Amino acid sequence: MLLFLKKKKQKDFCSCDDASGIVTSDKSFLVLFFKKERFLLIFFLICLTSAKAAEWPHFEIILYQTNTAAQLTALRDIGVSAAMLRARRDEGAADDPHRALFQALGFRFYVENIATDFYSAYHRWQGETPVNAAFLADQALHRQNPTAIAPFQRVPSLVDPRWRDIITRRIARVVTSFRAERPLYYDLADEAGIGDLSAAWDFDFSPPALAVFRTALHDQYHDLAALNHEWGTRYRRWDAVMPETTDQVLRRPHDSLAPWADFKAWMDGSFADAVRAGSDAIHAADPRALAAIEGAQIPGWGGYDYTRLAGAVDVMEIYDFGASVAIARAMNPKLITLMTIAGDDPASRAALWHGAIAGMGGVILWDEKGALATADGRLGPWGQAAAADFRALRGRLGDLLLAARRPTAPIAILYSPPSFRVRWLRDRAAEDGDWAARGADAEFQDNPQSHAIAGFLHLLGARGWRPEIISPVRLASGDLRASGLRVLILPESIALSDAEIAAIGDFTAAGGVVIADTPPGLFDAHGARRRTALDNAAMRLDPGDEAAGARLTRVLAAAGLTPPLRLASTTGAWPEDVTVTRLMAGGRLILALQRDFSAAPRAPLPLTLTLPRACRIEDLRAGRDLGWRREVRLTLDPVVPTILACS
Repeated sequence: MLLFLKKKKQKDFCSCDDASGIVTSDKSFLVLFFKKERFLLIFFLICLTSAKAAEWPHFEIILYQTNTAAQLTALRDIGVSAAMLRARRDEGAADDPHRALFQALGFRFYVENIATDFYSAYHRWQGETPVNAAFLADQALHRQNPTAIAPFQRVPSLVDPRWRDIITRRIARVVTSFRAERPLYYDLADEAGIGDLSAAWDFDFSPPALAVFRTALHDQYHDLAALNHEWGTRYRRWDAVMPETTDQVLRRPHDSLAPWADFKAWMDGSFADAVRAGSDAIHAADPRALAAIEGAQIPGWGGYDYTRLAGAVDVMEIYDFGASVAIARAMNPKLITLMTIAGDDPASRAALWHGAIAGMGGVILWDEKGALATADGRLGPWGQAAAADFRALRGRLGDLLLAARRPTAPIAILYSPPSFRVRWLRDRAAEDGDWAARGADAEFQDNPQSHAIAGFLHLLGARGWRPEIISPVRLASGDLRASGLRVLILPESIALSDAEIAAIGDFTAAGGVVIADTPPGLFDAHGARRRTALDNAAMRLDPGDEAAGARLTRVLAAAGLTPPLRLASTTGAWPEDVTVTRLMAGGRLILALQRDFSAAPRAPLPLTLTLPRACRIEDLRAGRDLGWRREVRLTLDPVVPTILACS
C-alpha cells in the first residue's frame, strides 16, 4: 500500500534526467563580460547556478527500466521523454550501451545513483543480500548489548573527510563524462538517509562525528555554563560532552531532552550538509547541471528534516505521503519534485494527476513487468491506457500546470521538526515496545505531526485555500502580520523556542488568529520542559474530527476570510473529499478539482461550483468552451480531475 516502504527501485544503478529549459547564456555576452570584469563573470555564473533550478519548462515522463529501440520509439510517440542511464562509478568502466541508443533516438536521460555507497549505506541493492543488510546487522548488535556504542557508529561517517574526498572526485569524473550531453539531472543516491530510510536510529557516535558535534555545540551555546543549564549536566570540558542515546534518555526520564534532541537535530544537519556537498561537487563540475536525490521520505527520521534538506539539492524524487511534497517545496520554492508510479491502476493514475496539479516536474515510470511496450514496439496495456494522459501532460496542459503560479491564502501552517522529535520520544516513553525495531512503516503510521499537517492542508484545500507552510525560523522572525498573514496553525507544535513564542504573542496581539490541535510550546526548541504553562490564545481544533471542516470555515470567517469559491454536492453540503487547487497562468484563474482517491469503486460525483463573479470558462482536459457563467454544474470523475480555466 505504501510505495515508499516497499519501493522496488532499489537496484544500485545510475540514471540521468532532462535538462531542457535550463538557463543558457549568450556567448558574445559572456566574452564581453569576461573582458570587462573577470570577477563579474564569476558572479554571473554563480547567479546562473542558483537560477537554473527554477527552469524546468516541461513535465518530464521518464523510463526507469531498460528498453529496446522499438520500445523507446513507441513510447516516445505517446509522450515519454527521457530515461535512466547508469553512471560509470569505476574508472575505466565501459559506457552503458544505452547511452548511444538514447542519443540516436533523441531521448534525454538522467544519471542514477552515483554515490549510494555513501548516502545510502544502510539501504541499497548489493546482490542477494537484503537492501538493508547493514542496518539489520547493527540492530542485531544493539539487541545483544543495548549499551554498546559500536552499533551507532555510521560506516561511513557523513563527516569523514576521506569519504567526502572519494565522493567529490567520483562526482567530478562522472559529471565531466556526461557534461556535453546535458543530462536532466545527476542523482546522488536513491532512498538515501542516515540509516535505513525513515527508521529512528542513533547515528553517528564515531569519533569524527562527535568531534564535529562538539564544535557545533560550542558555536551554538558559546560556553559550557549555557550548555549545562540547558542540558541539566555538569560538564567541565567540551571534549567530554556526550549526547544521550534513545535508550539512555528513555531509562532516565527528566525535564530536559536536550542531550538527545540536540544530537538528533545535528544528525539531520550533518546529513543535509553531506548532500549539499555532493550537489556542490556536481555544480563545480558543471554549473548548469542539476543535483538530485531520489526516494525522499516522509518528514521525520533518517535525515528528513526538510528545513535543512530541501535546499541541499535541485531535484527530489519524493514520496508524497505526510505532506512531504508540500513541506519540501515550501522550504525551497525552487525545488523540482518528481514522483514514481508503477502501473495503469486507478491509484497510480490519480497520483499522476495529483502530482501534476501540485506542480511536480515529472514522473518516473517503474515498469518491472514490461507493461508499457513490447520488445517489438507495440504499446502494452499500460502504454495504451496512459497514452492520452501522457500526451496531455507533455503538451499545453502540462506546461501550463508546471508554469502556473500558486497563490497562497493569508494562512500559515508551522512545520516544526523539534516538535516532531519531542513528540516521538514522549510516545515511545508511554509505550512498552522496542524503539530500535521500528521501521519506516511504523514511523509513518505513528507520525502525528505529518498526519496533522496533511489533515489541515486537506481541510483548507477542500475550500480552495492554499496556506503557506513556514519554518521555525520564519515564525521566530516575527513578520507574520507584516506579511499579511491572518491565521497561524500550529499542528503538533509542542516544542517552540522563546523567539517563536514571542512571535506568536505579537501575532495574536495584532489581531492574528492562532489554531492548535494540541497545547503548543510545552517544551523549548531543545526539548527542555518549560517551568510554566504557555499563556496563549490558541483555538483548539483537531483536523481529524468529523466536523473539523465546518468549524474551520467558521473560525476563518471570524478572521475575515471566506472561501474564494463555493462547491456543493447534490445535497447542498460542501464535499469534504474534493480538493480544489487554484492556479494563475497567463492572466487566467485555473481551478483543478480532484477527489480523494478511494480503492472502493465510486460513481462520478455531481457538483455545483459557484464563482465570485461570472467569467468565460474552458474545460482544459476536455477542450470545451463552456461560455460565460458564474455557476458551473459538473460531474467529477472518481480518479482524474476536472480542470477549468476562467478568463
